[in-house]
Amino acid sequence: MQFFAPKIFFSIICGGLVGLERELKNKPAGIKTNILICVGSALYTSVSILIATSLSDSGHFGDPSRVAAQIVSGIGFLGGGTIIQSRGTIVGLTTAATIWVVAAIGICIGIGYADVAVAVSVTVVLILVATNVFEDRVLGRSLTFSCEVVADDPQGAVRQNINQALAKNDLVLDDFDIAGRGTLSILTMRYSGHRADHKKFVLDLWGTSGIKEVKQL
Repeated sequence: MQFFAPKIFFSIICGGLVGLERELKNKPAGIKTNILICVGSALYTSVSILIATSLSDSGHFGDPSRVAAQIVSGIGFLGGGTIIQSRGTIVGLTTAATIWVVAAIGICIGIGYADVAVAVSVTVVLILVATNVFEDRVLGRSLTFSCEVVADDPQGAVRQNINQALAKNDLVLDDFDIAGRGTLSILTMRYSGHRADHKKFVLDLWGTSGIKEVKQL
């Protein structure tokens, strides 16, 4: 137990640190997922070392890296499940990459390099936060957003109000689609602009008469 306890502790800390950042952004892989990935990777790596050395006294040596290699392969399926393709836009790549890195952090802890794991965890969080700030302030105009609007719009007045709201918030409409659901219209839009303008646009939609539902995609 003394062999595993410190590794489990550091796995919880490192996985939770990265997972907290994901959780605060409402991403699918949050605190629980990242902690379990980190703990699992550390345990698999630790067990592989124990297996490889358990028969060393009798002259039989194993290769602990074989289990670690399977962790890398296995985590790819989990990361693939977080990637969603929606109307030509790929969503979830950052979360999938984060899962991949958290697994590597767990492997570091499993082989006894907890200091490296903690340093990498802090670095990952700083990268995720810093790149968001950079995107907002420097690349803000190129961010792409998608939303689905359900509206009662028999005369087309709601669509006109949406166009006015886009122009008012300095957003550029890239693509749109209109479908019917009984007497209601479903408008799916993809547009680009600044994150702050996107938030204002969504608030304007909620205040528009005739709109029944607004869902960000």
